[in-house]
Amino acid sequence: MNKIVRRTATFVVLPIVLATSACQANVNGQAQDDVVLLTPALPETLNPLAGFDMNGTGKINESLFTLSGDAQDLPEITPLLAAAEPQISKDGRTWTVSLRKDITFTDGSSFDAADVVASYRAIMDPKTVSPIAATLENLKSVSQIDEHTVKFELTEPQTSFKTLLLIGIAPSELIVPGQKVSDSVLNQHPVGTGPYTVQSYEPTQLVLAANEHYAGGAPDVARVVYEQSADDNARAQALAGGGYTGTVLPPKLADSFGDKPGFEVLKATSADWRGISLPADNPFTSDPKVRLALNLGIDRQAMIDAVLAGSGRPAYSFVPPQYGDAYQPAAAFDYDVEQAKALLDEAGWKLDGSGQRTKDGKSASFAIMYNPGDTLRRDLSVALSAQLEALGVKTTVEAATFDQAEPRVDTDAIMLGGGDTPYDVDTQLYKMLHSSYPGAGSYWDNPSQYASTQMDQALHAGRVSTDQAERNKAYQKVQDLYIQQPSMLLIAFIDHTYVQSSSVHEHWNTSGMLLEPHDHGTAWGPWVKIGDWTKVQ
Repeated sequence: MNKIVRRTATFVVLPIVLATSACQANVNGQAQDDVVLLTPALPETLNPLAGFDMNGTGKINESLFTLSGDAQDLPEITPLLAAAEPQISKDGRTWTVSLRKDITFTDGSSFDAADVVASYRAIMDPKTVSPIAATLENLKSVSQIDEHTVKFELTEPQTSFKTLLLIGIAPSELIVPGQKVSDSVLNQHPVGTGPYTVQSYEPTQLVLAANEHYAGGAPDVARVVYEQSADDNARAQALAGGGYTGTVLPPKLADSFGDKPGFEVLKATSADWRGISLPADNPFTSDPKVRLALNLGIDRQAMIDAVLAGSGRPAYSFVPPQYGDAYQPAAAFDYDVEQAKALLDEAGWKLDGSGQRTKDGKSASFAIMYNPGDTLRRDLSVALSAQLEALGVKTTVEAATFDQAEPRVDTDAIMLGGGDTPYDVDTQLYKMLHSSYPGAGSYWDNPSQYASTQMDQALHAGRVSTDQAERNKAYQKVQDLYIQQPSMLLIAFIDHTYVQSSSVHEHWNTSGMLLEPHDHGTAWGPWVKIGDWTKVQ
């Protein structure tokens, strides 16, 4: 649930019309080497210090490391601006990274250690109010050893620190110490080392142009145009009308293109989960027996089949199978309605004559809020509500923006998504289950205010261990503990579904997809490494 890098339309109909007409005009005049994508939202900021493109796949600002792999497995984190793998001290607290010497920013300045130090220090500085500062909570200091070597000092060992080397690097000359990231020139006019530069950035359109001086050679795709169209159906209709390269769509809508000539439907596996919070101050959902009962009493696969058209996998905890030996396959809930009802009875929530559960004059009820612009969350909320009703639980489904939902987080549920930085199991779990959250982060981090000493200890053991077998053991314990006392009602890990014009392959040798985070869209999918596309000869 990353609203830092989302710009959504204030109105629904007008921006869709504007985006569509503007895009069509652009498409009619585009060069053959352009790729034009319809996207549900544009980023609020292009500043890497504010978290834009912080997963190692930045097209404008590159990171020390990047992701390599395919859509089915956890990617490897491999050097990009770094010259080699990090050198890690025996105690795991000092990470030394050597840098490439052949890199230049698009403003002509050379990339060196000063840029890395300035970027990370800016994020760490409380005065900058960077929204990703909490991710660097274990970073004690960053310093320059020489012009092409950087040293990171941690307060304690953290194997997952490598995922924090996926943050984009900005030139030190454009970083003002102590300046709020919201006031930075980099928000609208970023300067990076990546394969693309910003040609234009408007409310409904972002145009990237090939960096002619890119170290890896100028990309063959000369321009990438992102046209905003917030409505799913409007994007589908525009794509079907022709002239666009592709878009991201909900699974059912994407599947409608499966039998249309001239299109291909592509699906990427993700660590992106959907589920609802179980509010801490609601007398019903705050009960541990109730939380367990609800997890036993829902049919996840039925919702995946009905709402996601099969494009997803049941989620019982926050850990999907892609984490290999850290994944605990036995940590799952059986679908057992009778056991769920028995637990609710044991907890004192009895059925009354109307089929509604009550206890001490209070009803088993809550609202399920969803982001009004997200039809997938809406449909999952409606499907979940129907299943909960069969258990005697009364729910209402309500559209609410994240700002509207925040004051109600302790009494009503929110349909959430997560897994925004999933390239280590630590970063997938820590914010959702450690008792220091949500206090140490945002209200959607551990929104049910789950607190367990055993859980904290297991999470910490997994974070600080430098032995992978010990880490795996710790995270398997985390999942076992979670299944015994769940904090949320998770439903599914969703597959991201994309539709692309099949004519793409007449002109381009395309690149593959990656295991995707929650922050998906047309920056991901088949276009995640569009700078690697080459022309068909």
